[in-house]
Order: sequence, then structure tokens, then C-alpha cells
Amino acid sequence: MSPRIYRSPYPDLQLKDIDLTSFVLSNPLNVPLDKPIYIDVVSGEFRTFGDILHRTRALAQGLREQLGVKQNDVVALFSPNTIDYAIICHAVIGCGATVSPNSAALTAMELRANLETCEAKYLIVHSSLVGIAQKAIQGTSVRYIIQADGQYAADGTPTAQTLATTCFPSDLTTVPPSEVDNRIAFICFSSGTSGRAKGVITSHKNMTANVQQWQKHVFDEVVKSGQNLIAFLPFSHIYGLNLYICSALLKGMTVVVMPRFDLDVYLGCIQKYRPEDLALVPPVALLLMKDPRVNRYDLGSVKRIMSAAAPLSVELARSVEAKFKQAYGTTVYCYQAWGLTETSPLATAVPISRMDKRDGVGCITPNMEFRFVDPDTMLDAEVDDDGTTKPAEIWCRGPNVTRGYFKNEDATKHAFFVDREGKRWFRTGDIGTIDQEGFIRISDRTKEMIKYKGMQVIPSELEGKLLDHPDVEDAGVIGVWVEEQATELPLGFIVVRPEARRKGEQIIIRDIHEWLNKRVANHKRLRGGIKLVDSIPKNPSGKILRRELRDLLKNRGAAKL
Repeated sequence: MSPRIYRSPYPDLQLKDIDLTSFVLSNPLNVPLDKPIYIDVVSGEFRTFGDILHRTRALAQGLREQLGVKQNDVVALFSPNTIDYAIICHAVIGCGATVSPNSAALTAMELRANLETCEAKYLIVHSSLVGIAQKAIQGTSVRYIIQADGQYAADGTPTAQTLATTCFPSDLTTVPPSEVDNRIAFICFSSGTSGRAKGVITSHKNMTANVQQWQKHVFDEVVKSGQNLIAFLPFSHIYGLNLYICSALLKGMTVVVMPRFDLDVYLGCIQKYRPEDLALVPPVALLLMKDPRVNRYDLGSVKRIMSAAAPLSVELARSVEAKFKQAYGTTVYCYQAWGLTETSPLATAVPISRMDKRDGVGCITPNMEFRFVDPDTMLDAEVDDDGTTKPAEIWCRGPNVTRGYFKNEDATKHAFFVDREGKRWFRTGDIGTIDQEGFIRISDRTKEMIKYKGMQVIPSELEGKLLDHPDVEDAGVIGVWVEEQATELPLGFIVVRPEARRKGEQIIIRDIHEWLNKRVANHKRLRGGIKLVDSIPKNPSGKILRRELRDLLKNRGAAKL
């Protein structure tokens, strides 16, 4: 039997075979050279489109001639969001080299592991992180640290900023069209929720293809070139990297850069710069819904909120919409996009014309193919009478899908399945369904699904329900194995709102159990108990770190009812 393959409702695009930096700096919309593109939210300093063109070419020249950066070298970048982040990335790529972005939240040990994984020869580091970087490079292949900002580093060497303003700008190194599918633009890191993070290969073709897919699927419908964007998403994460360092630059949009997330600063930026579209992650959506500070600011310009990088529950999305209606009298659509580092990242999104389908993650983006496969039988999922598939693992392929993990053949082998026709499918690890119109819902990760006496319990579904409780500020759910019952039991970790704590722990737990049990099927009850905690551990993109929740159980038992 032939595989059951699902495609985008959009026609395939005629994708350009061009290197990434040439593409994003091509200025197809004739953006004025004096237009501010990146604005620092703290200092007000900015870089115009002309600045970016000049400084990118000058820094590339300095990196090549003064520091010896050459084709196929890996240059790691360790920095918070700055107005020069794009200049650094495209200058490195303009040397024919590869950028490996790293989260500014990493410890020295975590950074060292990433440097070892990507085999970086150079490390460009923000001045605030030099101490961590110096510890991290010990024993790695890094032979030169370059400070990103300021005029000179502590040892008197010129910084990337100085090179960008003093070197003579020269032509950037381009990649022949025949090589864009193989030459590596970025090595980004997977979330690393289990074990060492893997270095995901993102080729020039992967990223240029996904920028074009994103333009067609999202930008052309909802984002105007004159609109301002507020950027707190880490530029080191594939979500921020594509959206702000590539897609927004191609469109010549103004990006207000936040080095780190601060709710008051974020709200103030929305009030000042009046964006119509917000791009965020679920924890920020939760703040918009529950934090009283939101009412102090005018967010009335917002029309659409796109959430990605982690599951957003229907309950939370609707609550955010209701909050905007109540506070500002505006109709706001809160919708989702879905993808992974391995898909560069966009794979699905809800079209603006189909906000009636915003309870899911939308439809397949152009030029991609999907399969829905039972991970146990490895057969295509059965289809119900209404045309919707049974829940199954999503497999995908397309020009934006990575070819694998950097120098990690074993991980690459396990991530892909080659069918009888020789087609190579990436196994996403996400469980979902697709309906007869081609719209997808994601339920959970294959590794996070809880099996209670053979019945599936989806942690993100329970988390969404719990967030709807008036006393609950945040929630996380895991499964715990109970040998006496020979099954997993769902267990909830709850962060309680400050004003509810005076009730006392036992009453709070009892009330939440009683409230939830009326709203879920019998097998979805929190039979493993409820644990009250101060916070839910999450990675920078908002994904719950369930392994850390499991570690909490080693120190304290849960209150079981």
C-alpha cells in the first residue's frame, strides 16, 4: 500500500536557489537606506538598513583578513539579543562560514558542550558573557575569542563592532546555486530535553526556503512591511533567528530589540510602537492573560497574536482573546504556528483567512509533505468517518527540513525513516491529527504521552484545563509509574496565585481536584496527586522541562487524593 501523503493547500512555490545572506540583503521592497531596522529598547540606539549593509560587508572583511575566518569554519555566537546580532550573523555567513548561535542563558559547562558539538574555531561573545566564555573554551577547538560589542576587549584587541566600523567593506562570499542545499548556514541546537543538545544542520537552502514559505503562509497575509515588531524571543533560537534575523530583514521591517524579557518593558514597547502582530511563546500569553500590570498599558493596536515553540492550550488562547476584548474592546485572534529546529522552523500555521481553525496549528506550509504514522505499528494512521486521522506521529519532508545532526550519524539515523520509494521522512516525535480540510492539531510529544491503564492522557491538555482554574497561575503534568497498579498515573504540579495561598495547601489541592474532575474524563484525573510549587521549570522557548519536575519527586512526595 502506498503511503498516505498530505500536502499544503497552497501551491508549491518556485523557490530561489541563492545563499542566505545575499537573499535577505537583496532589498526586494526597496527599503530606504536610512530606515531604522533594529532599535535597542533600552538606549534607543538603532541600525538603519544602510548601516546593516555597510557593517556586514566591513565586518566580513575584518573577520577574513584580520582573524582568518574562512569558508566552512564554524563561528559560535554567544550573546543576548542586540541590534548588531544580524550584522554578526550575516558577516560570518558572508565569509562562507557557518554561525552556531548559543543561548545567553547557558552555563560554562553547557556552552562547552555546544562548542565541542559544533567544533567551533571562533567564538564571538558579548562583553557581559566573556567570563563564562573563557571558562567554556577550555579543551575545545576554539582558538580565538572575539568580543562582540564595545571598542576594544580587555586585552586590547578590536571587537566585532570596531571591525564593522573601521574595516573597508568588501563583497561578501556567495554560494553557487548548486551548493546551497549542502552548505551550512547555521548549526542551531535542539532543546536538549534529554541528554546533550544536538547540533541541527540548517543549510542555506533550508533557511531561504523557509523564509519564502513563511512569507507566503504568514507574512503576505498579516504583516505589513511598515509594521513594527517587538523582539524578545531569543535570536539564538530558530524561531527568533528566522523571524527577526532573516524574514523581517528581507521585508525591511523595524524590529524593537529586547535583550531579555521584562513584562513592563514589553508592554511599554507595545504601547509605544503600536504593532498589530505579536509573536510570543505560551508563558508570555499566560502573563498577558493573568498579570494585573497588563491593564496599565494601551495594547489596543494588537490584532493578532502568534504563539509557537511550545503548545498553547485552547483555553489559554481564548482567555487571552477575552482579556483584550474586556480591557481594550478589541477583537484579537490568538493562533498558533508549529515547527521545530529541524524544519527551520515553520511547518504549519493558521492562515488569517481561516481563524475559525485557530484551535489547531493550521495547515501545512507550501512545498512540504506530511504523513501521520502510528509509532507502534509504523503504519499510516486510520481515518475516522469524519475524515480526521487517528492521533499519530507526524512525519514530514520538504526543502526546509534538515538533512541531520552535525557529525552525529546515530542521531540522524534514528530521526529519519526511508520508505520503499526512497523518500526520506523526518520523524518529528509530535503526535497529531489532520482533518479532511488539511488542518492539524498537535496533542503531545510521543515521549511525554501518559498511558493510564492503556488509555492515553495528554499532559498539555490537562495543563490547559488547569490554567483555566481561577487560583492556578501555572501548571505542569507528568506521568508517574506506580508498580502496585502497574500503570502510569497523571500528576500535576501547580503554581497558585498569591491571593489564593491563604486558603491553605490541603483546601487548595482538594478544590482543584474537585474542579478538574468535573471537566475531564475519568481516566484523565490527577490520580498521581497534586504538588504545589513556586514555579514550573521551562526552557527559553517556553517548553516545560518535565525531567526537572520528575526530579522534584525525589525530594518530596505528592499529595494524593
